[in-house]
Amino acid sequence: MNVNIVAVRLWIYTIGFILFSFLATSLFYGLFYSEQVEDMYLKDFNQIIENVETLSWRDPHFLINSIEDYGLIESKIYYDVRSEEENSVEYGELFEELPSEFRTELFQNESAVEIIESNERGMIHSTLQVENQGRVPFVFRVFPFEVNGTEYTLYSYADVAFLNEIEKRTNTILGWLIVVYLFLSVLYFFYLKKTISDPLHEMTETAFLYAKNDFRKEVPIHGRDDLAQLAMAMNKMGNALETSATAISQERNLLANIMNSIDTGVLYYDKDGTLLQSNPAGELFLQQYRLYKEKYPEEAGNELENRIKEAVEHMTTIHFAMELNDNFYSINVFPVSEEDTQHIRGNIVSIQDLTQEHRLDKTRVDFINNISHELRTPLVMVQGYSEAILDDVAESVEEKKEMASIIRDEAERMNRMVNEMLDLSRMEAGYIDLHKEMVDIGDYFSRLVSRFKTMADEARIQLAYDVSEDVVNCYMDRDKMDQVFVNLLNNAIRHTQMAHPREGGKVTLHAKFDTLVDEVVLEVHDNGSGIPAEDIPFVFDRFYKADKSRENQISNKRGTGIGLSLVKNIVEAHEGFIEVKSEFGKGTSFFIHLPYIEKWEENRTE
Repeated sequence: MNVNIVAVRLWIYTIGFILFSFLATSLFYGLFYSEQVEDMYLKDFNQIIENVETLSWRDPHFLINSIEDYGLIESKIYYDVRSEEENSVEYGELFEELPSEFRTELFQNESAVEIIESNERGMIHSTLQVENQGRVPFVFRVFPFEVNGTEYTLYSYADVAFLNEIEKRTNTILGWLIVVYLFLSVLYFFYLKKTISDPLHEMTETAFLYAKNDFRKEVPIHGRDDLAQLAMAMNKMGNALETSATAISQERNLLANIMNSIDTGVLYYDKDGTLLQSNPAGELFLQQYRLYKEKYPEEAGNELENRIKEAVEHMTTIHFAMELNDNFYSINVFPVSEEDTQHIRGNIVSIQDLTQEHRLDKTRVDFINNISHELRTPLVMVQGYSEAILDDVAESVEEKKEMASIIRDEAERMNRMVNEMLDLSRMEAGYIDLHKEMVDIGDYFSRLVSRFKTMADEARIQLAYDVSEDVVNCYMDRDKMDQVFVNLLNNAIRHTQMAHPREGGKVTLHAKFDTLVDEVVLEVHDNGSGIPAEDIPFVFDRFYKADKSRENQISNKRGTGIGLSLVKNIVEAHEGFIEVKSEFGKGTSFFIHLPYIEKWEENRTE
């Protein structure tokens, strides 16, 4: 039995109080009341005996003749009158009507024997120990008197043995009362358990479920007492908590989704500098920050930690920039304080990755420089040769035609650059029209090789193609794919010539069918100078150029840096993708993955 249960404790207190009262009453009766009753009866008996003794000297004849009648008046008092001659008789024959066990015990009492033998007036107030009766208080009196010269003695005896019988019956009744009391106490316990303990237990379980955000259970309501009111209040509280928990959960999920989806890193520190919460972007920044500190401990220091401490100490927002390797971050530290006390709770650190913006700024600068150079050169040539023609520097018709041809080529070069920039802008804006058709890959690669044969021969580059037998046709826009392969082949021949200026350079076109994913894979492979590993992730970015280290080489004619970005947009417009694999100093491969479409599906696809 768990004494911490309210019903059990209440039951113990109640039963304990009743038991204490019951025992105290019984003890009071046993130790005080019963003795008072005994004394009262003995006093009454003694007074009656005294009255009889008074009668013995007033009217002794009447007493002697009527002594037996006095015994009938009070059955608990025994009288015996003996003359002097009769006193010689054995005194054990006194009180013949008295039960033998009482007579035996009485005449074994030394005080009683002594007063009988002395035959003098006297009284004994003592107790007998009678078998099956226990302690029995009694009064024994001896009163000698004279009648007509003859000496008589009045023996009087009274006890309260009848009280023992009453006490036995009382004890029996008390025993049965205790049994009934125990039975009722058990019933009382189950009543308390049902009406108090069980409802409280249900409320406790429900409260623990509420603490776990489980609001499916409600407390049953019985009656209209205080517990029923409490159960009703708990159910209302559960409904309110469920509504609040749902709202908080939705807000938390919304905040978590926002935190996980935004590009800005968020870190939350307590006032002691312990990280409590972060989002993926913030975790990524911390990883880079820790790696940078391990690699460059002197340069990195503890700038972030120091800034957080500074924000706490000065209770102000702190903004600073941090560069980790090639990454640039703009960081803000916002102290979070209590609204009422202005006590600092912690700091929110927001991190914005400005690497791409820095790279784009640098790329824009490079692009402006490149495009300025690319446009200036043909413009200078156009201006110079046109002035030569106007000033009649070219004397012969052939010379003028040659200068006019150069002017036309340079104009076409400028027009191509402008068209590339316009095409890229339209594609990135979503404006691109494709006119797809089934194109024979073998014939298409043959035409490309013929088109670039002169350029390859001049650069002493071997140009070839290889088409797998299972690839016949490819569904694509021929003109747009021409732009793709023109850029790729131009780059391949140029970089292969840089690596093999005399001989040994090779550029190959491959076409194969990937049966696992049902797509056509077109590859442009060269054994040229390759692309540095750190530049590979950015080769398809606008204005990005991976050959900056070779800018001053005459054979490396700088482009605008938009060719590969244009290639990527065209391939993706065909619902495909392009990837690059390169090893610096050994060569590069560009893989174009296009979805394979059967000829009979051509119309359905359109």
